[in-house]
Amino acid sequence: MEVKIKALTRVEGEGALDIVLDKDQIKDLKLRIYEPPRYFEEILRGKPYHFIPDVTARICGICPVAYQMSGVQAVEDAFGIEVPEDILLLRRLMYYGEWIQSHAIHIFFLHLPDFYGVSSIAQLAKVDRELVQGGLRLREVGSKIIQMLGGRTSHPVSVTVGGFHSLPEHPSVSCKDIEEAIDICYRLLEKLKHLKFPHFELKNILFVSLTDEDYPILSGDILTSEGEVINKKEFKEYFVECAVHYSTAKHARTKGGFIYVVGPLARFNNNYQKLSPLATEYAHKLPIKFPELNPYKSILIRMVEILHSLERSHQIIRDYKKPEVIKVSYQVKAGEGFGVSEAPRGILWHSYQFDQQGNILKADIVPPTSQNQDAMEHSLKERCNQLKKEESIIREEAEKLIRSFDPCISCATHFLKVNII
Repeated sequence: MEVKIKALTRVEGEGALDIVLDKDQIKDLKLRIYEPPRYFEEILRGKPYHFIPDVTARICGICPVAYQMSGVQAVEDAFGIEVPEDILLLRRLMYYGEWIQSHAIHIFFLHLPDFYGVSSIAQLAKVDRELVQGGLRLREVGSKIIQMLGGRTSHPVSVTVGGFHSLPEHPSVSCKDIEEAIDICYRLLEKLKHLKFPHFELKNILFVSLTDEDYPILSGDILTSEGEVINKKEFKEYFVECAVHYSTAKHARTKGGFIYVVGPLARFNNNYQKLSPLATEYAHKLPIKFPELNPYKSILIRMVEILHSLERSHQIIRDYKKPEVIKVSYQVKAGEGFGVSEAPRGILWHSYQFDQQGNILKADIVPPTSQNQDAMEHSLKERCNQLKKEESIIREEAEKLIRSFDPCISCATHFLKVNII
């Protein structure tokens, strides 16, 4: 039997899934990404360094802040720029806004309809209007935080090497806005903790995330679930990207050939003890384990991360004070720099080489979804082998599992030079 899903639904970007079964076992499975390559790394080559935050923000309309943050970090690393803590704190706040916005979009627009047996947010609103209204409000609060610091929500314009181009004198998002959003989180989590989840766990897969003093988002070393710590400069010494003939998105594994996964599940499993107090308290009330291996329960972990982001944002907004210096001075020089941060969907790594004038000689960007390609295919094979071998069941359940990973397909299709396997 062959099962072909020609267009995946409720995911960002264009992809398909081809499955071949023989004697009730999966013989072949291909997560086929057919969205055209976008060549961002080649677009950047030869451009001045200050183009990086504006160009890379266009890689994703949902998580532009992540691309900007990893990008400016790499430039600052190459030029030896020390960014003050007050600037880093506001960058962190802006990033929290993106986590809130992106997670709300995924949970309520893309993923949650699966658990209610409906095909869209419009139908979900007929079943439970409060869920949809609450999700929209959370998304709005996240968007306002991004706009407050970035000048606009989509492809913000204020982030620059060394700091910000501009910052507000006073926050336009109030502590009351955040407190109302936290109350919404409480109400929604009370509903979501009663969802029914398939009995399925990720097996023989490494969980890879950043690790930092706080629950990681803006910086830190790379940590695997086996306890190995990797510096951002060593990323390509440990992880290998390659392309497959049936997909325009790269795959990635460790150099030892191990499949790994990035994103909320990996962050939570490696760092759950560092969540904010409210997020920690609520995580223990939810039907999740420490660590959690069920990818379907990532919807609950994303809600916990929203709560964590709101609590941390409240602290920063409450004590907000515009820095006296919003952009530090620096000298442009030749060199190589690396940046890594936790996009909503997982580790986002950038590397650049510059000449003496700061022109880009080489750009290398590794987005989260490309790192999750192998993990998704591996998990789909395991899950489909559990299912009754009826085409309608396999179609429905396979798409549900793909959506639990929240793939951002467009982000993963921007490579130029590849090794085909």
